[in-house]
Amino acid sequence: EEVRRRERGELRARRFEALARSRRAASLALSNRKEIATPHLGAVNSLQVDLTEGRYLLSGASDGSAAVFDLKDATEYEAGFIAKHRSILLVDRQHQHGHKFTVSKAIWYPVDTGLFVTASFDNYVKVWDTNSTQVVMDFKMPGKVYSAAMSPIATTHMLIATGSADVQMVSCLWSGLPQASGS
Repeated sequence: EEVRRRERGELRARRFEALARSRRAASLALSNRKEIATPHLGAVNSLQVDLTEGRYLLSGASDGSAAVFDLKDATEYEAGFIAKHRSILLVDRQHQHGHKFTVSKAIWYPVDTGLFVTASFDNYVKVWDTNSTQVVMDFKMPGKVYSAAMSPIATTHMLIATGSADVQMVSCLWSGLPQASGS
């Protein structure tokens, strides 16, 4: 009905957009058939679903850990119909290169799921190879790292912008594109 009203000019573009947004928001609900079983021992600070397949969820937590979940394939089913998703990758403080303090941000490399980046209150930004769970490169920052972001079109370089406790609000890191194992 709203589409027809818009086509006839009875509904302005902004109103049409607002109605569509409201309709989508009203249809949101928590799933009662999918459960994410967190391995984190502290609050989750960062979540991102990968931008390439929309399949893998990356999380970062206050216990210094980062985890990856496969949202497509459940690791088990409870009561026959509730899909449980346990982490398929966990990097915590016990890991050789794990963060020592809170992971404030965890982000996927935008082009594929072979790499992800974590930022932490331990003053480090780390680039991880998803397949080997090893650090490809790390950057020591002058203070706690509160946030990090990457360009969604980074294909020939890796530009990571960070916000830290340092007086300089944003640091930009650049390096040649690392090769992830198996990607």
